[in-house]
Amino acid sequence: MTSVVDAAIAECLSSPDSKYETIEQIKDAASALHQTHACSLCILRFLQIPFGPVYQDQDTPLYEQLGLSEQSAEPCPVCLGILSHDVARQIAEKYTSQDFDAQQVTLGIEVPKSIYVRHRSMQIFCSANTMTQVHNVVDVKDTLKYLVAQQLANHNVAVVAECDTQIDIAFAHAETARDCQFLVDQTNMANSRVAIVAKLTACSDAEFTAHFASPPPLVTTRALVTVSTKRASIFVGGRYLKLERNISQTPFIVEGRRVTEHSVSEIIGNPIQQLTKCDSYNMVGSGREDADVRMLGDGRPFYIECINPRRTRTLDEDICNIERTLSTTNSPVQARRLQVIRAQDTAIIKEGEENKTKHYCALVWFAHELSQEKLAEINDLGKHEIVLEQKTPVRVLHRRAPLTRPRKLLALAIEHIEGRFYRVRIESEAGTYIKEFVHGDLGRTVPSLAGLADSPADIFELDVECVSLDFPPATI
Repeated sequence: MTSVVDAAIAECLSSPDSKYETIEQIKDAASALHQTHACSLCILRFLQIPFGPVYQDQDTPLYEQLGLSEQSAEPCPVCLGILSHDVARQIAEKYTSQDFDAQQVTLGIEVPKSIYVRHRSMQIFCSANTMTQVHNVVDVKDTLKYLVAQQLANHNVAVVAECDTQIDIAFAHAETARDCQFLVDQTNMANSRVAIVAKLTACSDAEFTAHFASPPPLVTTRALVTVSTKRASIFVGGRYLKLERNISQTPFIVEGRRVTEHSVSEIIGNPIQQLTKCDSYNMVGSGREDADVRMLGDGRPFYIECINPRRTRTLDEDICNIERTLSTTNSPVQARRLQVIRAQDTAIIKEGEENKTKHYCALVWFAHELSQEKLAEINDLGKHEIVLEQKTPVRVLHRRAPLTRPRKLLALAIEHIEGRFYRVRIESEAGTYIKEFVHGDLGRTVPSLAGLADSPADIFELDVECVSLDFPPATI
């Protein structure tokens, strides 16, 4: 350790910005700083010792080399105990315990606002004792970042300036919460970090010391730290098939009670959540069918946003296994083309809301059996585009604005099955209410199939057979 201290002092003396010319001057400055009860790391900061091995080692050899006695166990009045190898180790261990597979992280650090007041107090002390250039002191946040980075390196995690995973480190210190109150009282400014730093910059040394001691007063408690990690979402896209009825797209809960036992999002999303170890997930579909409507054909495009995932690497094979498991277990919900997609690819779902078309197959009952002439008339009409005027359906008026929306049917075909039951196939643009087109919704959809047939009608079964949207993109 002695050689490490020697090297740090030699680097400090050789710096063109250093005020010190001899080791004795550095020792004198260190002694003055030591008398303020500053910790060893704050002494190094205010001596302007560059980051290096001397910051990583324990205190005793440093004190010995500089001719100082060891500090008491009292918290540092400058950094409030934030700059500690134990604190840095605690932060690193907290991160690794959360089981993120990120090999790079950024650090977001929030310190008590009193830190800035105490830093200024120490700068004034240093200036008064002609120790150092007060504007070149190593920042407390930068020092903590350096310490934490060394600890994370032991776990093969690198700290970088920008990436998708951030460790948020927040300190609080109730004992010094009113340190900056004199600044607030003087100017009626907001009690924010930016406002306080601005006022401290504009404040003269005499004005400052009229309200706050220099060096900073002692404290009896250490700052408390909370550590959390947030990571950019990852997205899993695909197409789902719903082979049974009475399954909602997302959990269908009314007044705290489930209306349907199962949902598409849970059947697909739960195993994805287990795989990615995300905090939660959101499913977004390209539209949605009612719970009693099946989704057949090639399925409906959707994506699942995995929020704060612990695992994001090497997922492709395991994602495919989820798709295979749903198939081999004969799940009522199946997935196709399930894969990790880019965040920007999710925009395809939104953009397709107005452009996609959908194909339906409905089992319809009419109050009267339709003649062959009437069937031919409807089929001839269905060969051309039909424009509907649809008022917001009665069944959704409680949650949708009462508007009239024009909607297009691109194709319509009807065939007799038996009795008064008919198979009806429809191609429509997005946003068309098919059930209301069939029965007319008390005259709120015009024209309606019931109106075209001159017979009351009701829909017994409805299937979506195709959603015409290229998603996930084949290029992914």
